[in-house]
Amino acid sequence: MSIRRTLSALIIAIVAATPLLWSQTPAPQPASAAAIAFRNAVVPAPLGYPAPTFKLSHNYPHSVPDKCDQCTWLKIPVDFTPQFPSAGKPIHPPTWHNQHWDEYITAILNYVKENQDPQLSDKAGWNTKVGGKTRWFNVPWMAYDPTAGREFVHGTTNERTATLGEFMKTPEGGPHVQFFMAHETEACKTEYPWGFESWSVGYYNEYGGYALGRTIPSTGVPQMGDFLGSPVPAGLPFPDGTVVVKILTSNVPADCVPFLKGSPEWTVDRHKYTKEKGYQCERAPQPDHVVQVDVAVVDKRSPTRWVYGTFAYDGDTPGSTFWDHLVPVGLQWGSDPWTFPAVPMADSLPLQQSVINTDIGTFQHLGCKDRLAGPVDNPQSSCTSCHSSAYAAPKGAPGVMGSNVPPSFGFSGLCQAFSLENAAYFQNQSAPQRFPGGQYADAFTMDTSLQLEVAFTQYGFYNTDHAPQACTDPNQIQPPKKQVRRTVQKKVTK
Repeated sequence: MSIRRTLSALIIAIVAATPLLWSQTPAPQPASAAAIAFRNAVVPAPLGYPAPTFKLSHNYPHSVPDKCDQCTWLKIPVDFTPQFPSAGKPIHPPTWHNQHWDEYITAILNYVKENQDPQLSDKAGWNTKVGGKTRWFNVPWMAYDPTAGREFVHGTTNERTATLGEFMKTPEGGPHVQFFMAHETEACKTEYPWGFESWSVGYYNEYGGYALGRTIPSTGVPQMGDFLGSPVPAGLPFPDGTVVVKILTSNVPADCVPFLKGSPEWTVDRHKYTKEKGYQCERAPQPDHVVQVDVAVVDKRSPTRWVYGTFAYDGDTPGSTFWDHLVPVGLQWGSDPWTFPAVPMADSLPLQQSVINTDIGTFQHLGCKDRLAGPVDNPQSSCTSCHSSAYAAPKGAPGVMGSNVPPSFGFSGLCQAFSLENAAYFQNQSAPQRFPGGQYADAFTMDTSLQLEVAFTQYGFYNTDHAPQACTDPNQIQPPKKQVRRTVQKKVTK
């Protein structure tokens, strides 16, 4: 054998024996859409973490009955008809009592709390089964975003950061207080200048779960369909009988907000906090108080097909269970598009699509011009107008609020003056309608589901960037600079 042949044989042998020396390690393949869509949390529970931990409920039903026999509120004779000026007759806003609205929301609560823990304790959490069957289901794709995505204890996601002024009323301020209350303890003022985080978890009953399963099937890839000639997610609009419930928690201490005394204390794997830097991307299991419960139902008598209700926890209300202390704030079935700021102040009519419980003992900041909003909601918005802006970007792109989808949580001038933006935001909508005003003409409706909007957006990042947006700074509130505080103090003392 020649020297050349001997060397060639030797090289071939070496390559065969050690292939990794001659080729790159294959790049890891990204997880499938299904694996990400239906996972339980952004960061799983550590080994040995004591139960219970959250398990995504996604065994969606393949069919539902045509009629919801347990939806007793649909038979209560409430009147959704608005009034308009006629022959000088005054317009009377709806009242809580004597028009069955109190009965309506009580019937929804009785359905929602069925087979739930009387104290809604941390250990019990939310029970997805009622009568041996799964009643409650979750939206997938909400455990992809590392900043606000699902945590592993109760499956909550990060929502809006509130300030103490939104939990309590100052003697000097009106109903839309934005900052700290007068006579508040110095400890609360100095310890939480970055506000209080809200974390919440939502559940859809089997009617809503049926729609979720058709919209995001087992592949994890959102599917589109057609409704009345317009493109919509395959399972939408949500069918009659749909019920949604959302549990909202906050890290506000009961010492800062006395009416939260005795409220359930849930463990939430949320952002770590220091008063110097605020909230950090790193998470840790920490206590939160349950402060609010929201409900929403499809009722075809409503002009928007939806009715939203909110409850606030009140430790001063007599009772022995959590549900006894849960006091209704009100109901809303439209955004009052004939009321400021959807129209000029001179043309504004009294509110007719929100009804507020005037018997509630704790202060409520309500929403824009006293439309309905809950304790940790945006006081410049309202339940219906916020949820009606739930839209998704087309072609599997991520939604960016204010860019290719409407800004659900606020924009410059929200609730401040009549404008085209406010007129669009406070319009009544019903699927498959596009967002009013034509600014987001390509976006398609989520039929008021902000959770589905999150799901489509997170799939969009997976589909385009093949990765979620990294967490950089979870703070939503920037506290005033110390120098500004000193300047104000000097002016006051002069």
